[in-house]
Amino acid sequence: MRGWIALSMVLGACGQESGFSAQTQVDAFAQAPNNQIDILWVIDDSNSMAAEQQQLADGIGIFAAEMDASGTDFHLGVTSTSFEATGGALVVGTAGEPAYLTKSDADYQAKFRERALLGTSGSDKEKGIAAGNFALQPSMVGPGGPNEGFLRPEAQLLVVYVSDEEDCSDNGAFAGEPQDACYTRMDELPAVANFASQLWNLKQDKNLVNVGAIIVTDKDNCADTNVWASQRYAEMVRLNGGFVGDLCQANWDNMLGTLGLTAVGIRSTFKLTKGAVEGSIEVFVDDVKVDEDPTNGWTYEPETWYIEFHGDSVPPRGAEVSVAYTVDPGAPDPVEEAATTGTI
Repeated sequence: MRGWIALSMVLGACGQESGFSAQTQVDAFAQAPNNQIDILWVIDDSNSMAAEQQQLADGIGIFAAEMDASGTDFHLGVTSTSFEATGGALVVGTAGEPAYLTKSDADYQAKFRERALLGTSGSDKEKGIAAGNFALQPSMVGPGGPNEGFLRPEAQLLVVYVSDEEDCSDNGAFAGEPQDACYTRMDELPAVANFASQLWNLKQDKNLVNVGAIIVTDKDNCADTNVWASQRYAEMVRLNGGFVGDLCQANWDNMLGTLGLTAVGIRSTFKLTKGAVEGSIEVFVDDVKVDEDPTNGWTYEPETWYIEFHGDSVPPRGAEVSVAYTVDPGAPDPVEEAATTGTI
């Protein structure tokens, strides 16, 4: 299988009067053809998540419709944010089914619903990022591991977090501490960029990794006051160019549909290899120029170096994408900056 890949070419353009050498970069990407993808849902099982687990279980058909229509070859697994209790093991069905589901399981949607309804007796320190990463480590997915066979070397990887709280992946720093430490001492938590790098190291091509989240994006707009907006899950998505959905929405259909498109290999975001000078960017899909437009074109996020396509401009499966731009020599690498400062 070919995932979407990035290639780059550097050209030099010299300014005679200033002596400044402006560097022109051309990055080339390929939208992945529909084939293999391994999908890991990391679901909060704390005491406030009953309704949200039910919404996910009820809406899995919308997510799955995209995969079914395109014949996606998927592995589908679930783990919880209660890292200490699960150790990253995938949830198995009550009938003793394997730890993950595949397209060959005729009733995989029903089996996923069972797994998604984890209950609400889990830890109040939600360590979703750490739990997801550990579930995918070689010791877990390799021979003899509890998640053996889930992660395929050539498959795309999609990790989706569902939580109404902040991530508290602490690498043991808050052991024995009350839940409040997750919020009052967030500066002591490992940088999210470090966890992103762990995911990328699982693949020869880090562009095969995608992340999504259904989280609280604005606590003030949530009817349930017993929630917390998550900066850390959102940052994990930002560093991977994925999709963030608002858990407080009454209807999850659009969110799950968008994640379903992601699961069949349709990406709307592509990270440039260098920071770009805004105004210098030209984008082509299959050699056809695409205009900058937040509705049916593309936009550029200078803080993350991502080009994002919108509306009808999202490149179809198998499309070739090229982006030409002038390099901004002063643009800091977003991952290196986050890992160095520990900021989110």
